[in-house]
Amino acid sequence: METLSKEHIKELAKLKQKKYRENTGLVIVEGTRLIDQLQKNGILLQELYISDPDKYTLKNFHTTRIFHAEPWQIEKIADTKHPQDIAALVHTKTIPIVERSFLLYLDDIKEPGNLGAIFRTAASAGISGVVLSPDCCEVFNPKVIRASLGTVFSLPIEIHDISWFKENEATIIATALHDSIDLFDAVKPDGNIVLVIGSEAFGIRHEIIDVANLKVKIPISNSVESLNAAVAAGIAIFHFTNR
Repeated sequence: METLSKEHIKELAKLKQKKYRENTGLVIVEGTRLIDQLQKNGILLQELYISDPDKYTLKNFHTTRIFHAEPWQIEKIADTKHPQDIAALVHTKTIPIVERSFLLYLDDIKEPGNLGAIFRTAASAGISGVVLSPDCCEVFNPKVIRASLGTVFSLPIEIHDISWFKENEATIIATALHDSIDLFDAVKPDGNIVLVIGSEAFGIRHEIIDVANLKVKIPISNSVESLNAAVAAGIAIFHFTNR
């Protein structure tokens, strides 16, 4: 087991910033549950940091570099205020989309918790992949990773602007309030589909609405203005995966 140097800690702490994550292609992940899930999904840990080595069976970790880290050192590199006693360094490489039977397009989802929850739902429903508009939240934001339970590393994800819709031969289904039918009356079209979810505040931009083949809305009480984007995505995803 290795010892963390001050310089090493300094470099790892920089990964809290988006520009360093993008420049290095690395991110710190935290917590037993998340690290266990990454290992189950075959994700290699570049480095592992543990403050209580006796608590873990070290041979079970898929990494060649394990460091003993004092609790204050893990606090220094972790994104949360009260991190657990274990963290790891992981490459931030996305998987390209190959199969296209059911894609999800996320338009301007900026809240990390929502984005991560949507990734987790998409993975659990077994959809083909997720496409993000360029103005969405960073895929490998630590909050996104935690909310997704690490599915950002194993779910096919790409980033494309709205010109992507012109190149994609699929039925485009947009969630929209106007000129739309009740979601639960909608039947999944034959062939490939793209389900579009917009931001909670602004919805889907009109350029995408204009090219949609089908517009659906989730019926909600008049006492509520809108649904949380992650909740709306979950309802719509599971409706179409089960129809």
